[in-house]
Amino acid sequence: MKKYVASFTAALALGFLATSTLAQQNLTAEPKFYAGAEIGSYSSKDYTKELASTLVSQVGGTATASQDSTISNSRIFGGINVNENIGLELGYNQTSSYGFRFSGVSRTAVAYSGTASAKFGGLDYSVLFRPNVSTGLNGLFFRLGGHSLDQKTDVRLTAGNVTVSNNDNHSGTGALYGFGYDLKLSNTWGMRISYTSLYNVAGISGNDGYFVNIGVLAKF
Repeated sequence: MKKYVASFTAALALGFLATSTLAQQNLTAEPKFYAGAEIGSYSSKDYTKELASTLVSQVGGTATASQDSTISNSRIFGGINVNENIGLELGYNQTSSYGFRFSGVSRTAVAYSGTASAKFGGLDYSVLFRPNVSTGLNGLFFRLGGHSLDQKTDVRLTAGNVTVSNNDNHSGTGALYGFGYDLKLSNTWGMRISYTSLYNVAGISGNDGYFVNIGVLAKF
């Protein structure tokens, strides 16, 4: 009888030990879902030569142009860590306006000048690839995905005593890739720094640029 009691007691103790271990693992396990916000800058391709060439081809004469090379950007995002190596993420981007300035003299000796401003916003979606936790570099990620963005452009032109303006909207999709690092502050909070290249913004061929962002994220 004592033998059976001892065996039962040992099995019960092992059961409590296993339950305690599982509970501890659940308390310390990394949360799968996360959400966060980033701010940073967006750098666009230089279009000044292209803009000046277009003006000359349209009205002749000479033309010069300049543009803002960097603008501010904000992004909110959420995602799920499918496992320690793969995550899925969805974000929403919005930029401030960035400007173009141009001036010239037409082939008929009419002087003109003008400004243009553009901004875009919309969704991005990507798969994140991370090294194994055992490497100590699981905070590092590489991003591959796409975007669906809307770009709004406002143009104003003055030639002599005449001023005209035009508004234009473009929507479309393109590809993106990037990389970044999530710095773990606690089991539920972290910081992120990231770089993302965008191709064909708003579906416009050659309309490329990149984000450099820093932000915070919460895990749950």
